[in-house]
Amino acid sequence: MGPVAGLLYLVGSVITVAAILFPHSPKADIEGFWFIAAGSALLAAALLSWHAHLPAWVYQGVMVLGTVVISLTLYFNGERHGGPAADNEVLYMWIALYSGYFFTRAQMTVQLVIVAAAYAVTLLLVHPGQIGYTRWFITVGMVALAGSLVHMLKRRNDELVERLFEAVRTDLLTGLVNRQGFDERFEAELERARRTAEPVALVLGDIDGFKELNDRFGHPAGDVALTAVGRLASGVVRAIDTMARIGGDEFAAILPATGTDGAFELAERLRDGVPRLLDDHGEPLTMSFGIVEFPTHGETRDALVQAADRALYEAKGLGRNRSVVHLAERHHGALQSAAVS
Repeated sequence: MGPVAGLLYLVGSVITVAAILFPHSPKADIEGFWFIAAGSALLAAALLSWHAHLPAWVYQGVMVLGTVVISLTLYFNGERHGGPAADNEVLYMWIALYSGYFFTRAQMTVQLVIVAAAYAVTLLLVHPGQIGYTRWFITVGMVALAGSLVHMLKRRNDELVERLFEAVRTDLLTGLVNRQGFDERFEAELERARRTAEPVALVLGDIDGFKELNDRFGHPAGDVALTAVGRLASGVVRAIDTMARIGGDEFAAILPATGTDGAFELAERLRDGVPRLLDDHGEPLTMSFGIVEFPTHGETRDALVQAADRALYEAKGLGRNRSVVHLAERHHGALQSAAVS
């Protein structure tokens, strides 16, 4: 917002200087135009230099000031002293385009109302005659239409970008978050947990015998099983949790503000619900789960995923169809795990 506003004021200053240097109306107020050029240049320099330190609401005032500056150029162009009109009102379009792109609908509407009011006051001071009504109607209509169109296109573009953002982070088969989305959300939850000193639990699970299922009945049968598990998992987690399919038949749940006890309960609900699901040939499914907690079992995403993967491997070794909570206790130099089935 800052660089664009600064560029508009800089271009406005250059145009004003050019208007002074090139042939112009003898009725024009040259001192007023020099004042506008200098003020616009100073404001442009300030915006370009300090935009990173300015809050967003400041730019609403910057655009109001821009409307005032454009109105002053109309007032100084000499028309009120009998000189020709210079059509400076076209510069109001800058305010409309900027507001339509950067501001909310309500903020843009306020800017357009200010433009309409400022132009009306300027025309009253200039006294252009009966043509003033027509000029006001055409200019305000054109400015309002341009701002509204830009705002509508910007909103639709933002919606499209948001849908694309979600699409690249969504697993198409199950509708769950994919690996990229999982990594991003896990990092965000870990950062939040570091600030709040709250735990975050991670549950990794996969379908037992999934390779054999694919080998016996083909990949369509595997897809049916994955879709069924994804649907079940979506109904088990809370709104603040993240359920993801992170590859093949492997699923992961990120559970904010939850320790291993709560994560174990969720894993058991999933494990109890999975046998009710049947694969494409009527055979019940089972799953195994590995469970860890931040910061007990690790302080980074990679460390926690590796610990959960070891716990999942332990569950497979104990006979599958069970949940394992990883224990961060060292015994004779080895990291032990406790299996709970």
